Amino acid sequence: MKTSRFVSKTNIVYKGVLFEDSFENYLNKESISICQFLYFLCTEDIAKYVERTYYTNKDWHFRYNVSSMIKLFIVKCFRSLSYDKTISSLTEEEAILLSFFDENDQIKLPSGGTLHHFVKYRLGEEGINEVMMLLGGKILKLSSEKEAKIDSTPLEASRYDENADYHPHYGCKMDKAHITMVGTLPVFMTHTKGLAGDPQELIKHIEALKKMDAKIESYSADGGYDSFDAHADIWYHLNARPIISYASNAVINKEGEKERIDHWVNKNWKIGGDVHAPMEDKLKFLYEIGRREQVGMYLRNQNILDELFQALYVKRAECEKIHGHIKQVVKFDIRRTRNESKKLYSLLNFVAYQLLVLAELQNKVEKRNSFGRYF
Repeated sequence: MKTSRFVSKTNIVYKGVLFEDSFENYLNKESISICQFLYFLCTEDIAKYVERTYYTNKDWHFRYNVSSMIKLFIVKCFRSLSYDKTISSLTEEEAILLSFFDENDQIKLPSGGTLHHFVKYRLGEEGINEVMMLLGGKILKLSSEKEAKIDSTPLEASRYDENADYHPHYGCKMDKAHITMVGTLPVFMTHTKGLAGDPQELIKHIEALKKMDAKIESYSADGGYDSFDAHADIWYHLNARPIISYASNAVINKEGEKERIDHWVNKNWKIGGDVHAPMEDKLKFLYEIGRREQVGMYLRNQNILDELFQALYVKRAECEKIHGHIKQVVKFDIRRTRNESKKLYSLLNFVAYQLLVLAELQNKVEKRNSFGRYF
């Protein structure tokens, strides 16, 4: 069997017969195999990275195509099956769509144990995190969205789980997934215990977006992230406006007013402070000499004074909608999961959802997140 692939269109030669297919043929169908959808997903560059990074210095060769194995773990997450049942659920046609065949056109599927080894030991948390970063970068390049937002969502545990925290606000035992989206597109996630604070995770997300070379204009967060340092870090590292909710009784902080900014810039003139420089340059100077909190005070003051702030902040409401959608599409909880594997499998399901989103972007699907018609 030979295949040639372009975005939205494929050609297959199977046992000497040419089959042509296009993604457009499936846009209006109500019941489609998820494998048919994944056939139009291009993951070759990610597969090559995995091969180069996690299969180096071995005296044996790949038995299965890495791109096919990546798509197979998406099927596992999407169908919420065990490893063995995922393999047994595949029809011959689905195996062909996932490219599990040899040079003699013979179907060769991995065992459930082989897929488990690929996910848990060949990739592991480190590999899944790397794939998530690569996917986040690809999603950002394919999207024109400029508004980022961060929020946490509960990963529910069994009520009998001794290792999970009970969260009084949600009324359940849980861990947390902290997710950054650009528009409605998920680009990065971290996993913590259920009672872990949100602000401590923010810098990891900022660093990830910076590494992805994200070109965003704003970064929104709820009041749980409201700190002067958070405002300053978003502005300085991402060159984006922090849109962070503040308390109803918040007041203008005097240390963040222009007069105090100028005072501290002028006080440090010997090391480069220029009181006549543009405000942006003065703020960068203060941040770099250790006055990050004062920079955050200035930025927060600007939000309090901005009459349009609430109109900007309300766009963050998309977070809960998308979090709910992720939980409908993949198993995004930690029930019946061993404690040592919780982080791995929450990340794995998040990456599976990212890959589904990427397939829609690559094929320019207008009606996004329409995964309900796949099985």
